[in-house]
Amino acid sequence: MHRWSWAVLATVIVLGAASSSSHRVDRVSSTNPFPGCAPPPAPGQPVGVAVGVVACQELTTHLLGNAVAAPFEYYVPPVCSAPGAGRCPVLYLLHGFGGSYNEMLGQPGTTSSAWIAAETSAPPAGFESAPWDFDNPSTWAPAPSLGMVLVAPLGQTLPGGYGPGPGLDSYWVDWNPRYAKGGDSQRYDTPPPRFESYIVDELVPFVEANLPAGTGRQFRAIAGVSLGGYGAYKLGLQHPDEWTTMMSVSGAHNFLFAPAPEPGEVTLPAGVAPPVPVTYTPLPPPTAAVPTAGAPSQVGTFTTAITAFGDPAADQAYFRGNMPTDLAMNGRAFDHQVSSLGIDGFVNDMIPMQTLSGDSAAAGNDVSSEPFENIVFPMNVDMESAFAEEGVANTFAVHQGNHSDVYRNAWFRGLEEFAYGRLRHADGGGAPPPAPTTFDYRSISTDFSIWGWHIQVDRTPVEFLTMRSVTCSGLTLQGTGVVTVTVPAACHSGSGRSPTVVVDLGPSQATSDPSGLGATPLYGRTVTVALSPLA
Repeated sequence: MHRWSWAVLATVIVLGAASSSSHRVDRVSSTNPFPGCAPPPAPGQPVGVAVGVVACQELTTHLLGNAVAAPFEYYVPPVCSAPGAGRCPVLYLLHGFGGSYNEMLGQPGTTSSAWIAAETSAPPAGFESAPWDFDNPSTWAPAPSLGMVLVAPLGQTLPGGYGPGPGLDSYWVDWNPRYAKGGDSQRYDTPPPRFESYIVDELVPFVEANLPAGTGRQFRAIAGVSLGGYGAYKLGLQHPDEWTTMMSVSGAHNFLFAPAPEPGEVTLPAGVAPPVPVTYTPLPPPTAAVPTAGAPSQVGTFTTAITAFGDPAADQAYFRGNMPTDLAMNGRAFDHQVSSLGIDGFVNDMIPMQTLSGDSAAAGNDVSSEPFENIVFPMNVDMESAFAEEGVANTFAVHQGNHSDVYRNAWFRGLEEFAYGRLRHADGGGAPPPAPTTFDYRSISTDFSIWGWHIQVDRTPVEFLTMRSVTCSGLTLQGTGVVTVTVPAACHSGSGRSPTVVVDLGPSQATSDPSGLGATPLYGRTVTVALSPLA
């Protein structure tokens, strides 16, 4: 196995063990996979919405399996169902590695989750000096109601669904198709599960159609803990036009241990590219299929990274296309210097403060969770460096403690207030950030939409297409292949009489980008396109 593969596996193993929570975590069981969950509604039938307690609901997914049931938990606060109440904003909560939806919201029928308590209460003034003393929401005081619907999806492969088997962690990513059925390195006999697409294209529409939730990005925020923090930043930066806000708690933002340059704002019009078309040959993955038969269930799911993303060397571009540190520039979206995406996060300082404060009973928890904040801390430093390099405004803090809810819970009220201030409220109030008039964006996808622009790329290698200084009057593209850009109708611009512009960036490379070279100003070709008012 390639040495980077072992580095990734070692990282996700300890991140999995670090999924410390005050709630019992239920993993998928083949005999009773989703106990207490309402089945998917029949077509055209409404969902019976529970109010004031945690509830579990299934929906029918076609992205995680062929019409199988996918569960999520939700909490609808009473204020969102009162007579005359408008539609409420929604905060989507992503659990960590080895976890499940009840890691975030607790068991169905309960209200004990700190995320729920933070809707109507807050730790007392001065809690910051010893937040571990206020991890239990029963110690909090009443606070103004925020009135947000909370939704916690399951980030695991499903019984009867796509992937090598059920109960494997998703990494909140669309799995690499080369290892799925029909791929050049097939490891399992189904299409790839597509968790990123599931959240955006199936879960969010279902929530907005069936719960008292507002529609559109002005009503949506996303947050996560540990690997869920990675997922929140990843989804937020891949789809900044879907959320007003993204938030992370001790997120694992770059578990690809391979250095690469940050993409700058300067490019050269003539870069390194084949002078004529060349034959594409995918790099062979040095790793074989990872055996899970006979292994403990959690060990099996730890090794899923090598199937979900691929090999960190042969599939490095696929990894990078899903690492928040490599997507930091996507936070560059502005309306007259006002950022269109709110970004907030924190990490803890790796010091077992509860034990050091004299509470000897806390030693067991501190010892078990101590190593894991040491792993995510440098990832957060790298993430902040990437944001700074790209000029992306965000708020970030280092708090006391390690990788445990004991040190996290007291801070959730602040995160929810941050999101609530950027969301449209049920009463029509709120101040959602505006859609941008200029933005930057990069993606490894060959067919995507962003901020109303639609992009198609005719190329074979897996690599980034980078878009800079995109406005209704022009944009700059960097990469390879032929790019078809469809300008939003609201711009009333394009080329001649058409809102569609075709840009030839030159022949594609012979292999997928193996080492982050696509971030350099010399990669591929750079073309600046001027757009004019439609005739």
